[in-house]
Amino acid sequence: MQSPRILFFFFVAGILFSCSATKPVTVTYSDKTSPTAPDYSNSFYWSALPDKKDSADHVPSKSPVILIDGQETAKADVFFIYPTQFYSETEWNADLNDIKLNKQIDTRAIKNQATVFNGSCKIYAPRYRQASYNTYFSLTNPDADKAFALAYSDIKNAFQYYLDNYNDGRPIIIAGHSQGTKMAQWILRDFFDGNPLHDKLIVAYLIGTPVYNNEFKTILPCDSANQTGCFISWRTYLEGNEPKVDDMNKENIIVMNPLTFSREISLADQKLNSGGLNRDSETIIPEMCNAQIHDDILWVSKPDVPGKALLFLKNLHIADYNLFWLPIRENVAKRIDVYFESAH
Repeated sequence: MQSPRILFFFFVAGILFSCSATKPVTVTYSDKTSPTAPDYSNSFYWSALPDKKDSADHVPSKSPVILIDGQETAKADVFFIYPTQFYSETEWNADLNDIKLNKQIDTRAIKNQATVFNGSCKIYAPRYRQASYNTYFSLTNPDADKAFALAYSDIKNAFQYYLDNYNDGRPIIIAGHSQGTKMAQWILRDFFDGNPLHDKLIVAYLIGTPVYNNEFKTILPCDSANQTGCFISWRTYLEGNEPKVDDMNKENIIVMNPLTFSREISLADQKLNSGGLNRDSETIIPEMCNAQIHDDILWVSKPDVPGKALLFLKNLHIADYNLFWLPIRENVAKRIDVYFESAH
């Protein structure tokens, strides 16, 4: 497994210069003081399950199109890994018994991101002892690798439990955001890449973290809106802005335009944006922004949203899903249909 310190360096440096100063973790990592491991046979350790009433069931109430929670009859599954929500200078990894943190994850990441899949997928989202956000500012410390490794051990165990107890041979979408995307990359590498399970992979949405064209041996970047068995990635910036630190290998970073689901660099007009999800998690706003691939990132116009939530942001990392919520939802359904129409 490659070092998370190397994989995250350029991504984290960009955040460092675009956010308020953040301090590194100040304690020494110890297995003895790590939070209690999850038991995935207990639904408490899942943020979302198809037969559990949870935030992944949410459907925006104000939409130009009819939206339903279709998990009960869905033909495919999504294994969704949420982004970093835990902040601490004194703890490396999140405690899964932290009720306040769990609620924050459910009402933010799950409600705004995972719900994009509930129209056509059963949603499985494990809780995991994710690395603290402050870990990203501790990357010169070898303990950072241990924190990410602990987080991944949970995700790996959760996915194995899912395969053994829930999947029943159904096709799978793998999806994540930020730290969740890095965990998703490792799941793809350990379970799908060059393995028979690849045949069950509909698509992987690897959003918010750089993913390179040589990341996998057999899982290729998607080229079109209806390709299956491939992966999709983008990182969103307000047009005219770029990461503060250039990645020397940026020409190898995969970027897909979520308005066309192609890798064409031409501008996709905001009329193609059927709707972004507002920060209230209830309102779908058509034509929220345009989108255009620029080098290793995705540029968008100033989002047409009420209030000042995104007014001063140049790096729109937090809105990677929300800005294109309905186009993603539509694309998920399309790829599932294509998968079942093929020889699978």
